[in-house]
Amino acid sequence: MPKENLLLLFSITLIFTSCIWITDDEIITEPYQSAYEAVILQREVFENSTELTAPQPIGISGKIYVKDQFLLINEPNKGFHIFDNSNPSNPVKIKFLKVLGSTDISIKGQLLYINNAVDLIAVTYNSDFSNILITKRVRNVFPILISPDGFYPNLSSETEIVVDWILTN
Repeated sequence: MPKENLLLLFSITLIFTSCIWITDDEIITEPYQSAYEAVILQREVFENSTELTAPQPIGISGKIYVKDQFLLINEPNKGFHIFDNSNPSNPVKIKFLKVLGSTDISIKGQLLYINNAVDLIAVTYNSDFSNILITKRVRNVFPILISPDGFYPNLSSETEIVVDWILTN
C-alpha cells in the first residue's frame, strides 16, 4: 500500500508541475511603477485643511447622505457637497465641506464623524451649516491611502500624509 501511495503522490506532483508554463515574455525585468502620483501634505498643513467653503462643482460623486433637510454628497478624497433639500424638487447647493482624504461619514446628532485620510475627525456643525468646528481628531486610525493601481507611497517621514492620487499618464 505505501508504494501505491508514493506512486500516486509522484504522479499528481508530475501532473501539476507539467501544467506550469513560463515563457520569457512573462518575466518582468523592469520594476513596475504606479501610473499615479501621491498628493502629500505635511501633517500640520493637513490638520488645518478642513474647512467650509463656497459651493463647488461636483466632480466625481461618491456616497450620498441625508441629515434632516440636508443632502451631503461625498467627492472622494476632496470633501462633501452640502445641499439644502427642503424642497426635494429643487435642492440648493449651500456649502462645500473640504475634508482631504475623505470617503465616508457617519452622522449622529450635530456630530459628523469623517475619515480624514489616516485620521478620524469629529466635526460639529450648526443648524444651517454656516459654521463647523473640529472637536476631536484621532490620529492614524486608518491605513495609508494606496494608489488606485495598488502601490504604496514613498514617504520620507512620519509627518507626511497622502490625501489623494493623481493619474500621471
